[in-house]
Amino acid sequence: MPIKMKQLPISERPYEKLEMYGENTLSNAELLAIIIKSGTKEESSVTLAQKILSLGKQNNFNQDSFTFLQELSINELMQIKRNRQSKSNSNKSCM
Repeated sequence: MPIKMKQLPISERPYEKLEMYGENTLSNAELLAIIIKSGTKEESSVTLAQKILSLGKQNNFNQDSFTFLQELSINELMQIKRNRQSKSNSNKSCM
């Protein structure tokens, strides 16, 4: 069973970490997890974000910023386990 955000120490949760320490302390996965907002029953938003970042890396997209997400299709985002179309559309529209 995956670890839920509520089970993590407050200092390791993306939203709380952002509030406590600022955006410069967050990893790209944590920043993207904040955009994603919530995970699934099986995976946290951080895990989903890591998978999306991995997909970008596999496609050799520049990951210095999140602009590479513009290059991913909705179908590619939906390949991420349990990434619903509404969440994929939401992620895509943020970019």
